[in-house]
Amino acid sequence: MMEKRLPRFWKLIVSLIFLLFFVSLQARVKAIWVPFWELTSTQKIDKVVEDADDNDINQLIVQVRYRGDALYIPNKNNNIFFNPETRNYTIEDDFDALQYVLDKAHEEKIDVLAWLTTYVVTPHDLEKLPSQHIYYKHPEWITRDFVGNEMAVNSYEGAFWDPGLPQVQEYLFNIVGDIVSNYKDLDGIQLDYLRYPDLQFGYNELSRQIYKKEVEAQDAESWLAWKQTQISNLVSRIYNQVKTINEDILVTAAVVSDLQKAKITYAQNWPEWLQDGYLDFAYPMVYSPSTGKVNLELNMYKNLGLNRKIVVGLRAWHNSHDYKVEQINRKLKIARKMHFAGAALYSYTGIKGHDYFNGLKF
Repeated sequence: MMEKRLPRFWKLIVSLIFLLFFVSLQARVKAIWVPFWELTSTQKIDKVVEDADDNDINQLIVQVRYRGDALYIPNKNNNIFFNPETRNYTIEDDFDALQYVLDKAHEEKIDVLAWLTTYVVTPHDLEKLPSQHIYYKHPEWITRDFVGNEMAVNSYEGAFWDPGLPQVQEYLFNIVGDIVSNYKDLDGIQLDYLRYPDLQFGYNELSRQIYKKEVEAQDAESWLAWKQTQISNLVSRIYNQVKTINEDILVTAAVVSDLQKAKITYAQNWPEWLQDGYLDFAYPMVYSPSTGKVNLELNMYKNLGLNRKIVVGLRAWHNSHDYKVEQINRKLKIARKMHFAGAALYSYTGIKGHDYFNGLKF
């Protein structure tokens, strides 16, 4: 009896070993963020792809919407989703940077995520915006602080739209829909600045009116919950839209690394997006130069039980700090040891400028 059962038992063990071996061989995400200024010509993109291929990078996150503008062709083949975005000031009118990087990267089996800044709509310098830019068409969409002051364009990362405005949500929904429906060879999208600029913002008058109409018991707690819901609803809606157009396109987001600040200061409840299944991967931006602080934050993510849905964003630049490539490697090692889905380095410009490719152990 035992002699007959043993072979079956060992076959099961061998099958499990092969399964675990296969899972371990599945490619971890090894990504770099590529800012828009690295995508303004064929020569620059060729160099980005060459460097990625030489250094075993398997994912490029390319910034093709910077501040309400396009490094792609709006309504390229169809206009199912209305997209009036003007072209980015750095790029020639007829150059489709997104399609070019898709073509070149896919030749080398490198995935491409379209990096889309969402609620931030202006740079600090308005002279870089053409007169037809959406900021000039809808200045009333800009968020305001608690005393009613409009957010200044030279503050924070630029002026933000108010996430509580249905018009803003519909506009961003259409932008994503247009890109995904016209660039069907995309591997994914990455939503960035998917949050309020700070705790004191969100007081656009129309947003306040909607909140008062929708929420009966109004207090600080219900106000924060309402703000979180505005952003979460957009993520959910975009996710369902993308998967309807092409279920193979990933929906990801670059998110605030500190879990408490993300939820309270920025109304960005990204663990909920992962848990509820309307985000494929979150890329928390764990940008501290301190290995100890990075380790602490990664342990907090590990406790969420969502490791396989988190790609760890790490610092790959230095300014006033003497930041060595060995420090990046130590953080990468921690992320691997904790079995996260992978890591992403910000940014290609920082890596190239400080020669981090020489010695990087991705």
